[in-house]
Amino acid sequence: MKTKYLYPCIVLLVLASGCIKDEGEELTIVRKDVVDDADAELNTIVTGSDGYMEGMATKDQIVTNSFTTEVDNNQITKLNCYTELQSKFTELNTQRNGIVSVGYVYSHENHNPVIGDSRCTRLDVSAQVSPTDAEVQFNGTLKGLDPNSTYYVRSFAVCNGNGDIKKDSIIYNSRVLEYKTVLPEDVWVQRSNAPESMGSRSNPFTCTKGSKVYIYGGRTGTNCTNDLWSYNSVSDTWEQHGTFEATSGHYLNTEKRCNGAMFAYPNTSASDTLLYIVGGELANGSYTGTVFFYSTKNNRFANQADHPNAGKMFPKYDEDGNPVYETEKDEDGNDKKDANGNVIYKTPKVQVMSTMSRAYVEDLPIYKTLANGTKSKFGLAGSVAFSLADNGFTKYFVAFGKNDMTGEDQKHIQTSVYEYDVTYDRTCNEVNELSEWTWKNLSAGNDRTAEGFYQPVCVQCGDRVILGSGESSRGNISRNFYYITYSISELNIRMESLPTNEEFNSGFKERANAAAFYLDYTSDGTPRNRFYVGTGRTCLEDNYIQEPEQLLNDFWCYDLNTREWSRKADCSNFVRQGAVGLTIQRADDYFVKNNYSVNTRGMFSFGEGYSTIQGYRTLNDNWEYIP
Repeated sequence: MKTKYLYPCIVLLVLASGCIKDEGEELTIVRKDVVDDADAELNTIVTGSDGYMEGMATKDQIVTNSFTTEVDNNQITKLNCYTELQSKFTELNTQRNGIVSVGYVYSHENHNPVIGDSRCTRLDVSAQVSPTDAEVQFNGTLKGLDPNSTYYVRSFAVCNGNGDIKKDSIIYNSRVLEYKTVLPEDVWVQRSNAPESMGSRSNPFTCTKGSKVYIYGGRTGTNCTNDLWSYNSVSDTWEQHGTFEATSGHYLNTEKRCNGAMFAYPNTSASDTLLYIVGGELANGSYTGTVFFYSTKNNRFANQADHPNAGKMFPKYDEDGNPVYETEKDEDGNDKKDANGNVIYKTPKVQVMSTMSRAYVEDLPIYKTLANGTKSKFGLAGSVAFSLADNGFTKYFVAFGKNDMTGEDQKHIQTSVYEYDVTYDRTCNEVNELSEWTWKNLSAGNDRTAEGFYQPVCVQCGDRVILGSGESSRGNISRNFYYITYSISELNIRMESLPTNEEFNSGFKERANAAAFYLDYTSDGTPRNRFYVGTGRTCLEDNYIQEPEQLLNDFWCYDLNTREWSRKADCSNFVRQGAVGLTIQRADDYFVKNNYSVNTRGMFSFGEGYSTIQGYRTLNDNWEYIP
């Protein structure tokens, strides 16, 4: 390795010649030895414009680059990154001057940080420094840094003014240290809890749209709610959108509910998104099959004007599903007949979508036809909603859950998957309206052991869905998970078992009413494609007696690339069920500083939980997972 020495005339370089700061003259430290190896430590000489301070400074070194957590009631509320540095000034000419204090100046905006710049932070180090010291070694810790962010740092020294350098002159290390703080891994951080006016709840209806998650209803103790809120993950704030009130008609006393399905449907003709709230459980424990919706564009619980079919013409059908034709009339108003005496019909009779106020869509087709020909309707709870795409078409589904067709005490877990088809969702309160057309019942197939679930988890993974756990139609609590896809050519839902490793089989507890999310990102050039699931109840709903051992807060990850399960950090100090799992967009330094290609985040919120400090309660906390 070759070394080149610079002559004194070259050495006397100045960053700010003649510039006097409040702290004194700004001096510089310039490189003395230039080496071929760029990674080697570079010695520098200390100099200034008014005389010089002989000596050298080695490159600042990172001792520790890590993070701490702020904890409140045993729960992490904030992440703080910190960096511990080590620096050294050597061969100082104490006759020329002396150093009385040292420190660091740093910034994530200014690439050449200096004291006095509003973008920079000064850290004075508590070190034993004497003007007679020819060598000074010191450490300092930069605290409260943003995770996964680039910082620029350099050490400095302050002169005492006894020699030919002015008092309080600042001497900088000429080599700026550029580095990135760590991205913490496998930790939960508490975000903004739901406000007091919203309160706590378990098993609310939820769906996400971009950086917002919508929360409707839920159970608080023995009551259900009927308010709609949204959480904005970018601003970490909550907003109330309205309360659904039905004082008469089809939805009287049924709007307050929990434990159902919700999905976002794009009404492209009106540049709107409709939030569909499907079925659910009422405060008295009975189920409902009613469906209503909310317009995000108009910020209201929707009516006929918000529906995708508003103003469209449709054929009429009788109770048996046959088209209703109008007949030709003569001048006296009688039916016209042909030469053979047959009534002459025109084209099928048409109708405009109902002009009455509409606050719901066609009910789920769960009913029995009684002996007198009337239909007795039943409800559905503990179901899930999702969308699937195939060949450029997106379909919307509500799947599984329990119906109460067999009576109050004999609810049945069904294997049905209902596809919502807006084409046939036309009118309301019409005797010829067939909900079997609006909600097409598809049987899930393509797996030898397909089963139905009550209160499973369900997450969207690109063009497929992962669904599983929950109470099984086989009469037990399930540990099984499935991929679900849709074939538009076969008009069929496909379920295929998720491969599972032995460690998961031995460590994972069967559960229902859990929470889950999905993250797809790239970290350090490696694709990460992961499904996460945690919390929940270990027993059947009928056997739940509020024992802490029946609730969980463990947390598991399934890597879709390696097909391996692994356990991760537990979520909070509450065991819980009925929580909300969210995959949501965010915009902060945690993910965007070149490490992560897709800025999505996983979150858990709400639920019914237990802690040794607070006992049983419904929750309003809001947690973000850093993978």
